[in-house]
Amino acid sequence: MKPDNWKAITPQAVAEKMSFDASQDNWQYDAQESSMAARQAEGVAGLWNILAKRRLALLADEVGMGKTFQAIGVMLQLWHKKPDAKILILAPNKDICLHWKREYKTFLLHHYRVKNSKICNAQREPVHEARIFTRLSELEQDIRESRGNFYLTTIHSLSGLVPEWEKKEQNMQERAARQAGKIHTQIKATLGEQGFDLIIIDEAHYFRNRDGKSQRAAAAKRFFGEDDNRLGQRTLLLTATPNHSSSRNVADILRYFVDPGAISPDGDAKTLLKTFAIRRLRQMQGKGVTNNKYNYRHEQATAADFTDNPDAELFFALYQRELVKTLGAKGERRQFQYGYLEGFESTGIVAKEDSESGEENSDDMAKDAFHQAPDTRLLAELTQAFQDIYHRFPDHPKYGALVKQCVPEQLFTAPRPLYCDKHLVFVRRIPSVREITQRINAEYDELMAQEIIAAWGVESPDETLKAWRKSGWSRKYFNRLTQAAQVLQEASEFLDDDAESSDDEESNERKQNELKLSSKIADLFVVKKSGEKRTDCTNVSQRFRRAESLFSLFLEPAADYCCAQYATYYRLTDRQRDNFGDAARDVRLQTWPTVQPLARSEKVQENRYEQPLQTAWGMMFPLLPVHCRQQLRDWQASNPAIVENLANYLKTGYLFASPVMIELYCWFIRFSRQSTTSDVQKRYRDFTASIADKLPESLLLRYFINGIETFEAMCEKITDHPLADWKTPWRELTSLSSPAWYASGQTDNRQRLILGFNSPFYPNVLVATSVFQEGVNLHLQCNQVHHYGIAWTPGDNEQRVGRVDRLFGRVNHLLKAHGTTELRIHYPYLAQSLDQDQLAAFIQHKRNFEAKLDACDFDQFSREINLNDETGGWEAALRKPQADLKPVDPYPAAFAGATDPAK
Repeated sequence: MKPDNWKAITPQAVAEKMSFDASQDNWQYDAQESSMAARQAEGVAGLWNILAKRRLALLADEVGMGKTFQAIGVMLQLWHKKPDAKILILAPNKDICLHWKREYKTFLLHHYRVKNSKICNAQREPVHEARIFTRLSELEQDIRESRGNFYLTTIHSLSGLVPEWEKKEQNMQERAARQAGKIHTQIKATLGEQGFDLIIIDEAHYFRNRDGKSQRAAAAKRFFGEDDNRLGQRTLLLTATPNHSSSRNVADILRYFVDPGAISPDGDAKTLLKTFAIRRLRQMQGKGVTNNKYNYRHEQATAADFTDNPDAELFFALYQRELVKTLGAKGERRQFQYGYLEGFESTGIVAKEDSESGEENSDDMAKDAFHQAPDTRLLAELTQAFQDIYHRFPDHPKYGALVKQCVPEQLFTAPRPLYCDKHLVFVRRIPSVREITQRINAEYDELMAQEIIAAWGVESPDETLKAWRKSGWSRKYFNRLTQAAQVLQEASEFLDDDAESSDDEESNERKQNELKLSSKIADLFVVKKSGEKRTDCTNVSQRFRRAESLFSLFLEPAADYCCAQYATYYRLTDRQRDNFGDAARDVRLQTWPTVQPLARSEKVQENRYEQPLQTAWGMMFPLLPVHCRQQLRDWQASNPAIVENLANYLKTGYLFASPVMIELYCWFIRFSRQSTTSDVQKRYRDFTASIADKLPESLLLRYFINGIETFEAMCEKITDHPLADWKTPWRELTSLSSPAWYASGQTDNRQRLILGFNSPFYPNVLVATSVFQEGVNLHLQCNQVHHYGIAWTPGDNEQRVGRVDRLFGRVNHLLKAHGTTELRIHYPYLAQSLDQDQLAAFIQHKRNFEAKLDACDFDQFSREINLNDETGGWEAALRKPQADLKPVDPYPAAFAGATDPAK
């Protein structure tokens, strides 16, 4: 690129090439606007201008302001000037790399305005493929062999340069540095001395410990290069918390790419930020007003006590006495670190996993915290002593307080928005993540079991429920209960003996461990390979799932995707079996304007129903809000494949990942207890008539509405499932059968958890360690965060809340709909204990540091709690919504002297 092509530009010039408001076809930048779209255009121009002048820029916008989109805007501006520019992105892990890839494709599809065949084709598909590699050696090899233009790799790849089996050897940092230097040299040999045209580093605060004794820091120095041997010509850093734990973090991060001393000899953060950074505070559009986080955030502390639990009170009295004695004996001046003690979260009774891997944790101390907690041994000894005396494990009152907040009192009979049931819970100790998951699933099982028993109308429901509970909600007990009725036999008549089973080939040990945590009631709907293979629940579920059952028609879309009924079905002449689901699908496909005529096998005969049959979709369509009905019509008119994809998404979620299956089952059981007809078509008509009055207040309708409202964002922002890809099944949802689940260092396939939590479906409660603290979007449904285990610092705390406090999330939606709302941030604690002292100190210190954190202007946040500090009246430091609080952007984008360069 010629030097004069890096001239400063204006937001107007950016807006000519890209729109930051996809809802307005003719969006234009207006400097007088306070909209986020305008601020993002300003961000792109401001970053470009800093890069042009300094070769290094830092985008430090607050969490949830679209830093990824602004960085993509800079990328496209670069490719517009230099189509063959080489760009490298480093993101914390592979999941976040995939998120970048999705956002890149979405930006080209909906936001890039220019017809430039060197950037995207006529279908708005990218010319520069996003190439993702999790190992630096693989990245280097692909650069050498493919000569691509757009690469992504993980920050964790810098920590993986020394093989696991060699990590105990000395000089690990030196070995990592040598390997990183070798890869640096090989990449430069391929790309030329200029290296990459642009390097973008997401969550750049991962590099704040430049002088730390870590493999990542040592490797990064050599990989990025120094002085006149840089890996990239220009570097764009992204982080919402550049002063994550100290003001010196800013200089340490920048030092990988420039000499901060040339700008500020003493490393003054303010001077460095003013030179290199853009930092704005998030503003969300509401109903006629804009809102900052202090206008709607509501922090609440929930005390857990020992009422009616004297055994637990005795246990924790002993624990606290021994803890104080232990700490005092070590001469620690009654100080310890936030979230460091295991007893504040659990009693340590769950098997311990390995500590979190370096990929997810931003701090080496956090990585080692679990195994180095000073109370681990003490807690284990007391727990064992308690178990020896009482033959059970001690209870932890904080669990009960949290579960009460996260589980609805009424699941089926109290209509409420589905987002009310979504809770994001952060913990520090790994035993907590599993224990909380298990307890919340157990509470949901209680609600679902009550509904099932009520549907069966047994003579002694309380006694039956008690006996079933005592059996652990066993399949065997349930089968004995239902085998006396006719429904079990009738429901299984059309099913093959070799019906699909959910069991797979994963290790039995892992399967058993997860089964202990999962929902036992949901498991009743799964066909097993051994033991009690079937239950009445599995048989009824398959009635609604399998195309050979007429009841599978119930969850199909209407024939015209609105209200139309179905008149025909298939008879498979070679097997003398009917097919209803496939026939319904083919009827819909024939209405598509571009579909080819469907070829029908000679073995398929089309028959007519005695009377046209309706579906739940068709029955609910008139009950939908106006905007949902219009959305379905718009999708149908533009591309019917979108509605077909939505139908597959909803049906999978209904049957596998929501309490809707319980609702359907109970409807079917109540109906079957009254129905005497053996005519299957009349039986279907009678069933739909029996639930017509139930639909307006049903879970089924609420999930239908929510699914329509969030489906486009789900496909374009959360998952790699294209909006119109109706042929690919939504398999991720089939494995999300429990109301609560967890994400920790040992969790596989985190993408399915991200998908499920952002959908209306399960999990309703997501319990996470630091693996979901940064770079993950969990905002489409949720507006409640629980800090069960306190974060290390205010920066960590802000990152956690930022998972749901984001543009275009549930909070933003409620602000637009109602003008006001609350983001509830919960802090459960153990009353009258060291845990209360810990929380009190943290809340007071956090409140004092928040304004400084916003302005990137604080020296150091001590992780240590001093129990001698005065914490009286600490509850007053909890945030309440303040409508009149309007903080000022500390480092806005600048355009002085900018021009509108030649296009």
